[in-house]
Amino acid sequence: AVWFRRGVRLHDNPALCRACESESVIPIFILDPHFVQPHRIGVNQFSFFRQALVDLDEQLRALGSRLVVLRGDPEKVWQDVFQGKCSFKVSNLLFEKDTSPYSMQRDEKVAALAEKHGVQVETFTSHTMLDIVATCNAPGFKAPTNNKGIEMLIGKAGVPQPLDVPKIPPCKIKGYEMFTMKELKYPTEPTHTTKGGEREGLAILARVCGDTKYVCNFNKTKTSSTQEHTSPKLAASLTTGLSPYLMSGAVSVRLVYHKVKAAIAGKAHTQAPESFLGQIYFREMFYILGHSTPNFDKDTNKYCLQVPWGADNAKLAAWQEGKTGYPYIDALMRQLNQTGWMHHLGRHAVACFLTRGDLWQSWEAGRDYFHKQLIDADGALNNGNWMGLAGVAPWSAPWFRIYSPIPDGKSALNVEMDGAFVRKFVPELKDMPAQYLFKPWEAPAAVQTKAKCVVGKDYPKPIVDHAKARNENLASFKAATQARAAAAGKQPAAKASPKAKAGAKRKAAQSGPAAKKTKK
Repeated sequence: AVWFRRGVRLHDNPALCRACESESVIPIFILDPHFVQPHRIGVNQFSFFRQALVDLDEQLRALGSRLVVLRGDPEKVWQDVFQGKCSFKVSNLLFEKDTSPYSMQRDEKVAALAEKHGVQVETFTSHTMLDIVATCNAPGFKAPTNNKGIEMLIGKAGVPQPLDVPKIPPCKIKGYEMFTMKELKYPTEPTHTTKGGEREGLAILARVCGDTKYVCNFNKTKTSSTQEHTSPKLAASLTTGLSPYLMSGAVSVRLVYHKVKAAIAGKAHTQAPESFLGQIYFREMFYILGHSTPNFDKDTNKYCLQVPWGADNAKLAAWQEGKTGYPYIDALMRQLNQTGWMHHLGRHAVACFLTRGDLWQSWEAGRDYFHKQLIDADGALNNGNWMGLAGVAPWSAPWFRIYSPIPDGKSALNVEMDGAFVRKFVPELKDMPAQYLFKPWEAPAAVQTKAKCVVGKDYPKPIVDHAKARNENLASFKAATQARAAAAGKQPAAKASPKAKAGAKRKAAQSGPAAKKTKK
């Protein structure tokens, strides 16, 4: 049996290739209740992943095989299979390694169960370029915290060539059909426009790498934050759109790596970290950090600066719903909610706004919302990126560089100033004159009335005054950095700002004895 989890593809699938050396192969997917949690994993994300499973099943059926879909806790499901309670038997179990904490615990339990029943287990590395566990366990290992470090690590280890699709034996098992979205009991229908699956992902990769000029000139910092996920025609302002396919394993990162290397071979090209390869180096770096760092998903991990963030549910809700009163921020958040995607620089903007820039809310709250809504949500990457964007990690840009939520044509966020993006996702402002589109509160009352968008009535007033919030937050953040330096014996601690004191009190109240008594 080949147990598909995230590597939902036929190409470069070493577990599948190894299995196909035998005369009988059963491709299996288990619908694990751990992931069927609508409050934690959004409908767009699950729908996109299900499309990848459907695509896999369709390809297998065209080859005379099929995907057998089982339901339940994996340990219990495999116990039933090993004990002969299903209509098929398994002598060998093969699957791709997954280094997320839950997955490692799950796989250890299943492997022990398999051994108990005399079933041989084989695991393979293919979701990452490196064998993450072996890399982290190597003598003298030190986790890289910058792009150059991970590039050197990958260059030293090398990246295996991707494997071709093997000849797959027939599988004629009846029943065990694909689950439906209705079965998952989501309260809303999916609204993402990006189609999931290996064939779609490979088509995008072929289009991208077929344009060598685009690949050679790719510079992530020059792409536009106000773009859609994919476009029929590539342009320097567009990103590749491959991230959701890498997340689900519909496209192999090893294939991407070698395709890009072939496209730039012998040509002048951009360099990491801004280059195409630089982006997948960051991906690998966060997988390594996620595996090698205890509590990487908590603000108590060794890399994270302790900051006394606020805990204002009203501010968090306004940010989540795209109702902050800042059109650029609101358009990005509504794009996320509707499509399940947001441009890399857009993520920079909204993360800065939520944390150190304006609202002073914890990066963990933003991380959790992104993990629910994004179709490319990936635990290790999500944690690493949010720490970076909140300014609390060694890989962060200087914490005092704050993005303005009122962008102009010179903004590093590369905002298209024609306003089409804002008008699409914030239709309340569709008739607002361009000169006021990013700051409608400055429009005269008559202009607001004519545009049928009165600020404070038809569209929210700004949730905070950006200039004032920025200055207060910078003072609080500086105090946090000085407190860390003082704790390390480098300098005396600065006097905490009122906001920092309030945040510290909230944190103490949330983790003190009284809070522990009521925790369930």
